[in-house]
Amino acid sequence: MRKLLLASVAALGLAYARLFGGPMDDTAWDVKIKPDSLLSFSKSDTLVFRRGRLSMAGFIASGFSPASYNAQKVDGDSETVWNASLEHPDRGVVSLQGLVRGDQVEGVAVWWTRDGKLKKFTFHGSRKGAEI
Repeated sequence: MRKLLLASVAALGLAYARLFGGPMDDTAWDVKIKPDSLLSFSKSDTLVFRRGRLSMAGFIASGFSPASYNAQKVDGDSETVWNASLEHPDRGVVSLQGLVRGDQVEGVAVWWTRDGKLKKFTFHGSRKGAEI
């Protein structure tokens, strides 16, 4: 019975986030994302948090689906930590984790390809001019 109650509370929380969003909702962030390798260059990208979902322009353009995100305010509400996993049926899963301090964001992305290869990225950037 207790497990059913906990599952119900979790489902309600996810439904609420999808309908009404979370602490990152209606924000967009210009970021530079760089693969963790010696001979790589950073690329510009955009993170968009809307209606409880995260999309990242570069991965969405590659066929990854927007994903539900989890976010939590910490350190007296001055920082927010968040995470999400974008999926593609053929290309694998990209798990992102980030930290927001004021108008700055930074984080890591780990791409697990379907063939088991691991690609790591770091990103950092700032909030776009106006909330979306």
